[in-house]
Amino acid sequence: MNCAICQAPALPLDGACVFCHSPIGAEEDTEELLDYLAEKIPTAKVKRYRGSITDLVVETRGRSCRAYFTKKNVLELVPPVHLTAWVDLLLTRLSDAAAIDPDGRRAYLRSGWALR
Repeated sequence: MNCAICQAPALPLDGACVFCHSPIGAEEDTEELLDYLAEKIPTAKVKRYRGSITDLVVETRGRSCRAYFTKKNVLELVPPVHLTAWVDLLLTRLSDAAAIDPDGRRAYLRSGWALR
């Protein structure tokens, strides 16, 4: 399931899409999240195994957010918080970086995500 507005994987935060803040249901969709983030964040570093992304790292202003699949195919997050909170933190850090980088801000706004 994707958000009807920004087409991001469904990740609700307080009843709204964590990416664009439009109203959304309560179901989380983590299946395509790493692919979606890698596509939308040009600075993301990814590792793949047989075509699928297994590790995604985004560094902004000296801080990093990492999401990776363990050998048992469990999604692990660094920092270790709930998935929606991790995405919200990532978007907040990207927004902070975009405040001082006009190219990053343009790319971020083109994605359809709400700036924090």
